[in-house]
Amino acid sequence: MDNQADARAKSDAPSAFDGAEFEAHQSVLRGYFARRVRQAQDVDDYVQDVYLRALAAAPARGVDNWRAFLLRVASSLLVDRFRRNAARHQDAHDGLDEVAELADDGAATPEHTVMVRQELASLEAALRDIDPLARHAFLLVRVDGLSHREVAGRLGLEVKMVSRQIERVLAHLARTMVEPAR
Repeated sequence: MDNQADARAKSDAPSAFDGAEFEAHQSVLRGYFARRVRQAQDVDDYVQDVYLRALAAAPARGVDNWRAFLLRVASSLLVDRFRRNAARHQDAHDGLDEVAELADDGAATPEHTVMVRQELASLEAALRDIDPLARHAFLLVRVDGLSHREVAGRLGLEVKMVSRQIERVLAHLARTMVEPAR
């Protein structure tokens, strides 16, 4: 009789986090992020980050409502990313795609084309001054569009180290490209 009571207690107790819970709610998370992030290719990164955070944050006693728990983690992740991007002034960054459009020879006046070509030459020179590993990481993220996690896997680095390298490159570019040479 005690075995049946133990079995009932185990089935009534909140479950610990396992892969089945994540799989059951993965489509909900994808939909949640698809409505809230600008870049569709970032949805998978966000969902994976929720999974990692849920593994780290799931209480030992278990969770009664996994859907609500995962959506709370997803909401916290979006708030954290928003704050981080705001602190880094990410909206103020120009993408390399925009600069490439400006360099299109048929779309601008000759003066504008010369100015853009000079800016691209300055960018190239500034990138040459950077450590090759940092430059490679920066180009993989900013030009090839890889996530920090993908770059870390390719280069055998930690994700945090990739982020630091990219921050260093951006700081160097800001110093050399924005501040005129004196």
